[in-house]
Amino acid sequence: MDVDGDWPVFFTGGEEDVMAWLRGSGVERIRVEYTDYAGIARGKAVALTQFEHVLNHGVAFCATVFAFSVTADVVMGTDYAESIGYGDLIVKPDLSTLRLLRHEGGAAQVMGKVVWPNGTSLEGCPRNVLERVTQRAADMGFSAYAAPEFEFYLLNENHELIDEGLQCYSMQKRTEFLAEELMLLEAASSHGQLENSHYEYGPGQYEVTMRYREIRRMADDGHLFRATLKEAAMNMGRRITFMAKPFDGVTGNSCHIHMSLTDKDGKNIFAAPEQPDHISDPCRYFIGGVIKHMPELTAIFFPNANSYRRLVPANFAPISLVWGIDNRTTAIRVLNETPEATRAELRVCGGDIHVHLAFAAYLAAGLDGIAKNIDPGAASSGDLDEQNVKRLPDDWGKALDAFDGSDWVKEALGEEFCRNYSVVKRHEYDAFRRTVHDGERKTYVEFL
Repeated sequence: MDVDGDWPVFFTGGEEDVMAWLRGSGVERIRVEYTDYAGIARGKAVALTQFEHVLNHGVAFCATVFAFSVTADVVMGTDYAESIGYGDLIVKPDLSTLRLLRHEGGAAQVMGKVVWPNGTSLEGCPRNVLERVTQRAADMGFSAYAAPEFEFYLLNENHELIDEGLQCYSMQKRTEFLAEELMLLEAASSHGQLENSHYEYGPGQYEVTMRYREIRRMADDGHLFRATLKEAAMNMGRRITFMAKPFDGVTGNSCHIHMSLTDKDGKNIFAAPEQPDHISDPCRYFIGGVIKHMPELTAIFFPNANSYRRLVPANFAPISLVWGIDNRTTAIRVLNETPEATRAELRVCGGDIHVHLAFAAYLAAGLDGIAKNIDPGAASSGDLDEQNVKRLPDDWGKALDAFDGSDWVKEALGEEFCRNYSVVKRHEYDAFRRTVHDGERKTYVEFL
């Protein structure tokens, strides 16, 4: 594929133009993709000669994908497996997401909308969940914008650390692995503008910040960014993990989510230069909704057993259900260096989040706060890890109980989604509880 100019290269024409654009770009195959409940990219690579048919009819795949655990076990009890005879769903390409790939020659990539064979939307699909929440924002007169900061570890082929020691922001350490970093960032540039990258607090750990964008497009870009980085690393004999706490004794991976809302005129409604702290009442109410609903949404923000390994004091992972102005120890950190850049940063999540679901949950809670004028209380200051304040649930089982017991979550995210997500995550939780882990054996086997 020979494409000149800046990346990313997105398709911006109409359906009648797409085949000519693909041929002119040297595309031989199109990856039609979607995401399961673990945030794993799944799909099919469609030959260019078949893509016109796919535009009209979509691509069929087994609905059981939405009954997969993270290890692709088929979980019984969902709406998508044995109860429907392991039948099909359809993914219909969303051409607004069509892009060329840098790390796979001759390939383009497109996300799709998942529907039943009769054309009705699959309510349990994560991407469709975000679409519904975004529509709720539009109905309230708002557009949502978001940007994630992804942390990850660059590892060898055996998923082991390639470095040692702590040298956060070190340009010398960055230079040591510069060739690999640049290859990864080149591949990732297929998925939107990358604002910056740096060497992080762990050995071989990096952080990449993506450019603010409309929330649905940003969710697609963020999801594909992570998947592409993992693929590109494999192509160079490395591995990447976004796992929340992959190693003992070193920092975990976070994903901080920046979000703001604009009105119909494109004005940032979080900004209020004339108000105390320069933030508006809607911004405060948005934060109030997120803090109120955080316990019910913990099972979304912390989606697996390892997610909770980060939730310990003095670990650069906020555990306190409070907010503050430029305070990295609070669950929500408000940044307001300029009015147009005023935003709320959700700092609790790990790198293992499901991007679409985390965005949907964060936005839904904030919108509820605005709708109900939920007061978050005064901004907190100091190190909140050392203060007696309300904490996040730090147990996966308790988080799932709170999720299952919340009528508001079912209303906000959809009853069908909540029911099926819970079945899959309960299966994963039960499997984890039944497993004897190496750390337990090492601690107890000799003495007990």
